[in-house]
Amino acid sequence: MKIDKIILTNFRQYYGENVINLMTTKEKNIVLLGGKTGYGKTNFLLSLVWCLYGEDIAKIDEGFKREIQKDGSYPKFLKSSLNWDIVREGKSKFSVEIFISDLELPETRENESGNNYKCRIKREFNINSPGDDTFDIKIDGIKNSMFQTLDDKINFVNDYLIPLEAAKFVFFDAEKIASWAELSTKEEGSVLNDALGKLLGLDVYEGLINDLNIYTDGLRKESATAQVRQTIITTEKGIELNIEKIEHLESEILINESDTAKIKSEIVKYEAFLVQYSNRSFNTSSLDELYKQRDELRKKEKDLENKFNELSEIIPFVLAAGKLEEVNEHIKLQDEESYLVEKQNELIEKNSEFIEKLFNNPPFPTDGDISFSKKIFYADKAKRIVEDVFGKIEKTNELEFEHDLSKSEKDLIVETFNHIQKQSKDIFEQTIDNFNRVKNDITEIEKVIKNIESDLEDEEIIEYTTNKKEAERKIEKLIEEKGSFQNQKENLKRENEKLNQSLQVLLKRISVSEQKKKKLDKANLYIRALEDFVSAQKKSKCSALEQTTFNEMNQLMHKLRDGSNGKFIAAIKAEALPNNDGLKISLFDSDGNITPKESLSMGEKQIYISSLVKAILSLAVQDFPIFIDTPLGRLDHEHINNFLLSYYPNLANQVVLMATNNEIPPSRFKLVRGFVANAYLLESSKNQTKIKQGYFQSYEN
Repeated sequence: MKIDKIILTNFRQYYGENVINLMTTKEKNIVLLGGKTGYGKTNFLLSLVWCLYGEDIAKIDEGFKREIQKDGSYPKFLKSSLNWDIVREGKSKFSVEIFISDLELPETRENESGNNYKCRIKREFNINSPGDDTFDIKIDGIKNSMFQTLDDKINFVNDYLIPLEAAKFVFFDAEKIASWAELSTKEEGSVLNDALGKLLGLDVYEGLINDLNIYTDGLRKESATAQVRQTIITTEKGIELNIEKIEHLESEILINESDTAKIKSEIVKYEAFLVQYSNRSFNTSSLDELYKQRDELRKKEKDLENKFNELSEIIPFVLAAGKLEEVNEHIKLQDEESYLVEKQNELIEKNSEFIEKLFNNPPFPTDGDISFSKKIFYADKAKRIVEDVFGKIEKTNELEFEHDLSKSEKDLIVETFNHIQKQSKDIFEQTIDNFNRVKNDITEIEKVIKNIESDLEDEEIIEYTTNKKEAERKIEKLIEEKGSFQNQKENLKRENEKLNQSLQVLLKRISVSEQKKKKLDKANLYIRALEDFVSAQKKSKCSALEQTTFNEMNQLMHKLRDGSNGKFIAAIKAEALPNNDGLKISLFDSDGNITPKESLSMGEKQIYISSLVKAILSLAVQDFPIFIDTPLGRLDHEHINNFLLSYYPNLANQVVLMATNNEIPPSRFKLVRGFVANAYLLESSKNQTKIKQGYFQSYEN
């Protein structure tokens, strides 16, 4: 599918009707949309996502979620999205329309061919209307009877256009996705799991698994006693209530972050004034230098804090290293025992088969059957010969118990134990020592800053200094408040995990009738078969994902291309997590040690994630148009050229880049010009943005 055209009408700063043609060709797959900061590139991306998904944009990306939470609710977000000038003119509607071509649909009574349909998606909102936005879909040559309800339209977008779970790989800010490299193993697995499920077309099977689980839970609930049923209802309500509390805390955290950012900008202004005054008073730039040193130390403090948080994830395992070693050794013994039993059974079978064929299969002696005593003699002799030829049957060990673990779960335990062995006590101590030292340095510098600021006696200076101190106190209070919110959020998440586990235990203990047991057994059989199929499909893609990601990084990153990487990155491994929780991506150096993704620079993180995105998209069952804001934000000159020449021209059949003139100035535009089908420029006047043909002072289409 391709997006041919978009019409934005009175959406945010886009005053009136704004039409942009996005048609591309095989040779020219890039559309370039240029605009200075604040001119509407991010809102252009937001408009597309809102048109397709409405309120569900909060599920795609934290940035989109923040847009809603910043306004307080989805209805308030909608009302704040009407262009301000249009409001003053007394108009009340805004809309976004997307025109799509090359749409593939299954054959139905209404359409004979499943290919190359055209579709128009329109979402509109009237601030004077008490209801939600209106959502309309029209397909050329097909009656609207296929969309009876809003759910039909939502399912159509997810099934035949761009699935919600895959949207974060289609609409994104290339600078911000670098943060994906900092996700925990569980979070990363969840992101990849959702995306791969949709992109590989496995979501249908995963949906069926979910439906079957709901069905089996329902069968058990029907058989529960009144007391147990009440416990189940109470537990489920507890989970729902915790989810609501978590959402409320997330909103509070966003408000906190917004307030913190405002106050920090005020402090920057106060400090700039104080620096100017101190320069005039003392003819020195010492205060400015101290501010810079303090800011650098704060960055180091943040990096060390992140490193400690990363290490803290394995602290529970380090504390339990003794038990983990016991489990690891037990698994080895269990595997050896399993091998011995298998070998023993094999030898017994071979011995029995040999004796059976020797005495009971023709030909037989012509002078009659041999005596029973001779058969015993030759049977014992045959057994000794079999042991001499195939090996003697070894005695197996008696294990008190066995761990019921899958191969992937055993591999994860072994890998965790090996990882812990590599994390020495010195690394923890060194990180804590460095953090404390940086913290002390910050304290000392802040003392010097306060002494210098206190020597500035002018009344205006004293007022600014007082305001700055008050702002800093507010920041400290906000930081404490945010930490409290985050702790509450994590506690609620852990509580929900326990409640879900308790619920599953409770459901499994419910006794059911023989008839329902048969239904449960059959349903569980289907669930296991589907889970095995989905897991096998994802595992089969691991090798391709590893190779494509590494090849792409090798092509883009000069450290890898020129061979100067040393022990940097020598291999990438993708492996399935237990319980179908997605995939885990690991980076390895030339010695086979894991390279923490957190240790990469922001530019390197962007290259890694961009390579991973391309590898994931290459596995998709269909080609998606890709929209990227800030495509080159954290990259240096050489890496920018690599992206423009080899990455974006091969990313997809349609790639829309939204760039500033710092990212792709006229001089750099020449590099990519041969791949550009259309170029546009966002122009802003009196807070009104218009889209015009051409690019920053250099190019007329």
